[in-house]
Amino acid sequence: MKHIRLISLVFVLLVLAFCGCENIEIPVITEPKAVETSPTVVDLSAVMTSKQIDEYGVVYSAKSKNPSLSSNDGKVSGTLDANGLFTATLTLATNTTYYFVFFATNEVGTATSVPVELKTSLYTPNVDDNPFPNP
Repeated sequence: MKHIRLISLVFVLLVLAFCGCENIEIPVITEPKAVETSPTVVDLSAVMTSKQIDEYGVVYSAKSKNPSLSSNDGKVSGTLDANGLFTATLTLATNTTYYFVFFATNEVGTATSVPVELKTSLYTPNVDDNPFPNP
């Protein structure tokens, strides 16, 4: 009888150990970038890898050099493709320094990137931009 219990226990432990359960780890964020595409538009990108990511995005601020999820600064979700490439586009004020922190969350925890700094350009209108040209 003891042998049957021992064999049953070993069988249950083996089933639990090899049940196909995935080892989920905290996400990893690499290559965070902020690129100005015009004086008011910024493209954001990063690579986010994990077997599971439940929430992702960027928090940003013109006040804090290290914005966080708990601060009441800006936050954008963006998109995350099957290869882990996160992208988002923001329209921001001109001639302003912004700080961006990328984040990815799963059941294990939240990963954040190093802060990325970008100063938007000072917009100088082109002569051709005049909405009221002289007749």
